[in-house]
Amino acid sequence: MDDDVFLDRFSRGDLSGFAHLDHVRVVYLYTRRAGRDAAVELTRAGLRALTGRLGVPEKYHETMTVAWVQLVSARAAAEPGRDFTAFIDDNPRFQRKDLLEDYYSREVLFGAEARGRFVEPDLRPLPGVA
Repeated sequence: MDDDVFLDRFSRGDLSGFAHLDHVRVVYLYTRRAGRDAAVELTRAGLRALTGRLGVPEKYHETMTVAWVQLVSARAAAEPGRDFTAFIDDNPRFQRKDLLEDYYSREVLFGAEARGRFVEPDLRPLPGVA
């Protein structure tokens, strides 16, 4: 599915599934098109629409959403003008579902507070964040 169709369907919560790399792709595309701050808002809205439509609104996780945007946008800014496939090929660490555990302890990341609001990492700071 091309990027425009993918983002349109995501924003409407109209995807039958949403794998890890789909999440990274959404963040990457929104960051390239609208910048980091807008990518947070657009990703948040799309994930809430998607989890709501799939009947699992409790799966939305604010800290994961914001942290993934911060990680991906820091690299995307350093490598402008690339498509998602080239970006992932050159940044294979983003294929790791557990990448946030390099920055957060499991206790913090999977705690109730982190699900409801953005919580700063407790192991090391996210790149590109002043």
